[in-house]
Amino acid sequence: MTTFKVRAGTLDGKIIRKHIEASTREALLIELEKEGLFPISVSRKGFSFPVLKRAGKVKSGDFLVFNYGFFTLLKAGLPVLDGLETLMKSQKNAHLASAIADAAAGIKNGQSLSEAMRKNPSVFPEMYTAAIAAGERTGDLVPSIKGYIEFQKKTEAIRKKIVSAAIYPAVLATASMVVIGFLLSYVVPSFTEIYMETGGELPLPTRILINLSWFLKRNLLWIVVLTASLSFIARYAYRNRAARFYIDGIKLKMPQVGYIYTGYAIAKFARTLAMVLNSGIQLIESLETAKGVLNNAVMEEKLSRAIKKTKEGESVTEAISREGLLPDITLRMFSVGEKSAGLPGILEAIADFHEQEVSHRVGILTDLLEPALMLIMGLIIGAIVVLMYLPIFQLGSRV
Repeated sequence: MTTFKVRAGTLDGKIIRKHIEASTREALLIELEKEGLFPISVSRKGFSFPVLKRAGKVKSGDFLVFNYGFFTLLKAGLPVLDGLETLMKSQKNAHLASAIADAAAGIKNGQSLSEAMRKNPSVFPEMYTAAIAAGERTGDLVPSIKGYIEFQKKTEAIRKKIVSAAIYPAVLATASMVVIGFLLSYVVPSFTEIYMETGGELPLPTRILINLSWFLKRNLLWIVVLTASLSFIARYAYRNRAARFYIDGIKLKMPQVGYIYTGYAIAKFARTLAMVLNSGIQLIESLETAKGVLNNAVMEEKLSRAIKKTKEGESVTEAISREGLLPDITLRMFSVGEKSAGLPGILEAIADFHEQEVSHRVGILTDLLEPALMLIMGLIIGAIVVLMYLPIFQLGSRV
């Protein structure tokens, strides 16, 4: 457990300071929410190493804490500029602090908050500035910021569930590869020396295994360099539109994994679109804003074509149906929302539905993957052991 120093706001607008023990920063935020507190600043007790933080990146947890603090200060009646300057001084992340300072400077120069924040899109996403702009139109930023906090919490929850489910299989696969590497680099050569001293002829499978072991030992450096090079080339190629389009297409078609990937993208898209629509932006413009969260070139291309057809006179449902972007059940729900003028609420239901489906599929895939990995790695390790003892078995059968 880690002790955190917390400065938080209460529901009646008071600011309190306290020390709280929690396993992680995310667990701390959940505990504060249960107590009805909204964090303004959070830091670990006893030490702080801001120089070790990645100044060029704003973590979702840091941005969530910033919004909690901004929400609390505005609800307490503090002016926007004073609230930004207060939060800027408490930031440990230099990139976020710089972006807040830029926003404060923009307000001093006569810009609105949303205009000032748009100068730093890497920190303040487009849908966030859209929510802020909607709050400015109504004259109350508090509901807009609270809505974005809820949006971020829900999208982060499903992302963390997927990441958590992938951790154990990844650890298991890594541990198995380490064991296989140890057998091939140390155990197999040791047996090889013994067999060479006896001078007998080895079975073909054992000779193949020994040659593989020697090849890996002699070319280990080149294998590492080749792997690193291929990784670099793949990352570079992904920046190319054609390559990214091809790779993203494969992601969508992968058995089981493709369904999870598609469901997660649709859930994010639906929840983002709902939030942007609630900000008062027209549907077509909202679709353009929400397109980026799909994070898939194939799906983005389909949505772009659907938007183009909508501008030419088709309904959004018809255009999306022609492109095959959404599953049938999701499309029917979308159609009901479009016709009833209750699309934001329907989109929230769509997001909830797909998040539940993704969570269910991830659970099934994890339950299948873990024993499958253990079986495959067990067979490989067992085969190595059997092949190394095969000459001994053959010798025993001749005696």
